[in-house]
This record gives sequence, structure tokens and C-alpha cells, in this order.
Amino acid sequence: MKKFLLILTIFVTSVGSFEIANASSNTSITSVKDTDTIKREDYIRTLYKSFDPICRKYGINTKVAISQAIAEQGWELRKDFRIFNIASTSTTRSKLVYDIGEQRYRRYRVYTSLEQAVEDYCKVLTSFHTYRKNGLFETLDPNKQIAAITKGGYATSPTYLQLVSAVMDRFVAPVVDELREEEAMARRSQELQSVASISSVEAQHIRFCLPSGY
Repeated sequence: MKKFLLILTIFVTSVGSFEIANASSNTSITSVKDTDTIKREDYIRTLYKSFDPICRKYGINTKVAISQAIAEQGWELRKDFRIFNIASTSTTRSKLVYDIGEQRYRRYRVYTSLEQAVEDYCKVLTSFHTYRKNGLFETLDPNKQIAAITKGGYATSPTYLQLVSAVMDRFVAPVVDELREEEAMARRSQELQSVASISSVEAQHIRFCLPSGY
């Protein structure tokens, strides 16, 4: 009897251990997005809506623009939409702020909307010959565009290229790729609906044109 109870105890214990181990395994397999990840993805999606049509118009990769914006100002929009930290010498439509990186006060352009900020950013990149000279508009490859913008003198930090690239690779690129796939799927769905609609109309036309008795 004691031997039976010992065997039964070992069996129950082993089953319990297996269930605990199995539960732990399932927990490690299940990927749950944390709050910060969701907030970052939502922010990138918000920027994408305003950035993408404007960036496409000027030949700037949207991933590059979003990555620069996040590298420049972080994960929240300022009320003045000073998202790219573009320096200004004019006292109008600008703001004097303390630049921590350069340890001095600098004047930056401010805007009334996110779209206005993106438009100005693209115009700056297209109007300064240093960016064109470094091959910015010879490619749509995001890594090459970031390199061209850095070489063109956009920022003074020696680690600017690494910073923007890291933001793009870790945060921006996966979300933008997902958005592009969603857009492609939506277009395919619309095309299929259009084809189905046309086919239905043609079928009705053929049916009405058939002689009686068919």
C-alpha cells in the first residue's frame, strides 16, 4: 500500500510539473505587445498618413522621413509641429529653444500642421544642393537616402546616421511594411470587387440578349 501511494504521489507530482512547464512554455511562445509598443506603432501609423503622399511627391522615402522625425523629437508631436528641428534665421514662424546637443539657444521653424512641416522638410532636402550632390535623389533605398542626408550636413552629431538607421530598422520599417501590405490588400480587394461588378453587369446583359427559350 505504501509502495502504491509512493508511486501515485510521484505520478501526480510529475504530471503537475509537466503542466507547469507546459504553461510556462506556452507563455514564452505567446507574443503579447506591451503598451509602449502599441503606442509607438500607433504613432508611426499616424505619421505615415500625413507623410506618405507628400514624401512620394518629392522622392523622399517615407521610412526615412518618419525615422528622422522620431530621432529628432521622440514619440510625441509638439504643438508647434517642430518635428524635424529645421534651423531658422528668421524671427517669424520660428521659435528660440535651448539645443541640448549644441549646448546653446537656437531658432527653429514652427508650423501650423503636420502636413506643413513635412512639406517644408521635403522642400529643404530638394532645394539644398548638398543633398542632391550626395545622391539623395539617385535612389529610393532608405539606407542610402539616410547616408546622403547625413553627408549633406543635416545634423552635426557624428552618430546621426547610426541613430536614424537604428530607429528605422527597429521601429519604423516593420510598421511601414505592414501598412504597405494592408494598402496592397485593400487595392486587390477593390479590384476584385470591380471585376465581380463588371462580370455581373455583363452576365445580365448576356441574359437579356439571349433568345426566349434559353
